[in-house]
Amino acid sequence: MERNEIIEQAVMIAIIVAWLVRIFTGYDAPWFHVLIYYAAPVALVWILVVRWRRVHEGFEYSRKIVDAQHQATGANIVGRQPQTGGRPSPYPGVIIPDNPEMPQMPRDEDDDSE
Repeated sequence: MERNEIIEQAVMIAIIVAWLVRIFTGYDAPWFHVLIYYAAPVALVWILVVRWRRVHEGFEYSRKIVDAQHQATGANIVGRQPQTGGRPSPYPGVIIPDNPEMPQMPRDEDDDSE
């Protein structure tokens, strides 16, 4: 865990503790009021934006890894060469076959709900 993540978690815990103090003791000094009603929401929005960016950086990194693997092997994402005559897929270079290679498993006709 990085130092920034630890700081974010500490700030969130401090905000929760501050709100608990306000709720259970009724303490409402002017500086405390400004802290929990104005500074806390700004800090939480800041943490949200930072984490949102961090998640998208992770998604972008994962996409680059998958693309590099795709280019290195020459195969599509599922490991097979694309076949013609299938339906389009949301993944680039992948064609979903019209007839799946694996037959569907038969369902159990024994119903225990008698």
